[in-house]
Amino acid sequence: MKLKRLLTEFAVIFLISWVIEFAYMGIKGVFEGTTLSLLEISLSFDNAVMNAVILSGLSRVWRRRFLTWGMVVAVFGMRFLFPVLIVSLTAGLGVGEVIKIAFKEPEVYGRYLESAEPLILAFGGSFLFMVFVNWLFDAGRELHWIRTLEEKAAKLAKLGEIKLIIALTVIFTVGYLKREPSIILAMILGVLLFEIVHFIKSAIEYFKEKRGIDAGIGAFIYLELLDASCSLDGTVGAFAISQNLIIITVGLSVGAFILRSLTVYFVESGKLKEFPYLEHGAHWGIGALGIMMLLELFFHIPEVVISSLALIFILSSLYSSIKRAKPLL
Repeated sequence: MKLKRLLTEFAVIFLISWVIEFAYMGIKGVFEGTTLSLLEISLSFDNAVMNAVILSGLSRVWRRRFLTWGMVVAVFGMRFLFPVLIVSLTAGLGVGEVIKIAFKEPEVYGRYLESAEPLILAFGGSFLFMVFVNWLFDAGRELHWIRTLEEKAAKLAKLGEIKLIIALTVIFTVGYLKREPSIILAMILGVLLFEIVHFIKSAIEYFKEKRGIDAGIGAFIYLELLDASCSLDGTVGAFAISQNLIIITVGLSVGAFILRSLTVYFVESGKLKEFPYLEHGAHWGIGALGIMMLLELFFHIPEVVISSLALIFILSSLYSSIKRAKPLL
C-alpha cells in the first residue's frame, strides 16, 4: 500500500463521513464528528503500531480480513452495539429499549453510559494492563528500549509467575480502595479474558504446527479485543463531545478505519522493520492507557493527557529507532 493511495483513502473516508454528518446534523454534526475522529486517532495511535506487530506475522488474506471483517466488528460491534449492551446490563433494560432511548433520548442514554463508566474502565484497564505486563515480563526478549526497566523485568520473569502476582496485587489494591464488588468483578473478567484469548491463540498455533490449520483466526480475535479495549475510553468520553449516537458512531468509525489502514501500511511498506523500538513504544503507551483507565476510577484524567502520553512514548521510540539505525548507514 503506497502512501499516496493511503492519503487518498483518508480523504475519501473523511468526505463520506462529512456528507453523512452534515445530512444528519448540519455543520454542528460535521464539527462534532471530525473532533471525535481525531480523538479516536490520537487515543489509539499506539494501538495501530501494536496491531501492525501482530499483523506482520499473518498472511495477506488475514490482513485484508482485518480491514473488512474487522471493520464491521469495530464499527457495529464496539462503537454501537457494545455501549448499548453495557447500558442494557447495568440499567436492567432490554436491548431494544436501550436503542430506542439512544435515538430518541440521547441525553438519558448518555447518563446511563456514564453511570456504567467505572465498570468499563475497570474491565478495559485491566485487559490493557495485562497486555503490557505480559509483554514487559518476557524472559526471551533480547532487544530492550528502556534498558534498565526492561532488562530487570526480563530477569524477574525467569523466577516465576510475576505477571500473576502483579495482576492480583493491582486487583486487590483497587478493590480495597474502591470497595465495590462490581468493579472487582469487572477487573477479574478483564484479566480472565486476556488469559483465555492467549490460551486460544496458543492452542491454535499448536494445532497449526501439528495439523496445518490456519492460525490467523486466533490472532484476529486478539486484535479485535485489543482494539475494543483501546476504544472503550474514547467511546465513553465521546459523550462529552456529542450526545448523538449516529454522529458518535460515524466519527469514531472514521478514526478506527484510519488506524486500521495505517496498521496495514506499516506492515506492507516494511516501515515497522525500519523502526525496531516502535513495538516497545506502543506497548508502553498501551500500558500507560491501561493504568490511566484504572486511575480514572478515582479521579478524572483529561483525554489530552492520555493521548499526549501515548504519543510521547511512540515519538520517543521512533527517535530511538532512527538513532539506532544511524551507525548502520
